[in-house]
Amino acid sequence: MQLTCPCCHVRFPLEAALQDEAGRELLALLAGLDSAIARPLASYLGFFRATKTQLGWDRALRLAREVLELSIDQRQLQVALDETVTAMTEKRAQGAWKPLGGHNYLRRVLESTTARLEASPMASAENERSTARAPRSKAGQALVALQGMRRG
Repeated sequence: MQLTCPCCHVRFPLEAALQDEAGRELLALLAGLDSAIARPLASYLGFFRATKTQLGWDRALRLAREVLELSIDQRQLQVALDETVTAMTEKRAQGAWKPLGGHNYLRRVLESTTARLEASPMASAENERSTARAPRSKAGQALVALQGMRRG
């Protein structure tokens, strides 16, 4: 089975990713997330890759874990990741882009996103409902991830 990296568009066999322990952990981590967060997170990780080198599994796993620790609120993190990926994609297209070295830009976007979402009472009520529905067990999270993948 061939996979295509959403960041660099390199095709590689699934077995190659699963041979590396960090690769297995990263794939499991992404599969356990809601697709609304997993997709922009995978794209975000690609912005740490230098033009002529590949992003190692160990570094990608560490970066993904750091991102997930930035916010407890999954909705705020998803919006911030979406905005960051959009902005970085535009910068890359303009040629004014360098690989990211840390999460400072994402932190600033997350702070502004948090302020915007907290200012909206409708969004706060929606966040509370979605947080209450999130399964806590690994099996429940895996089922939710599979349903998200099925939806597309």
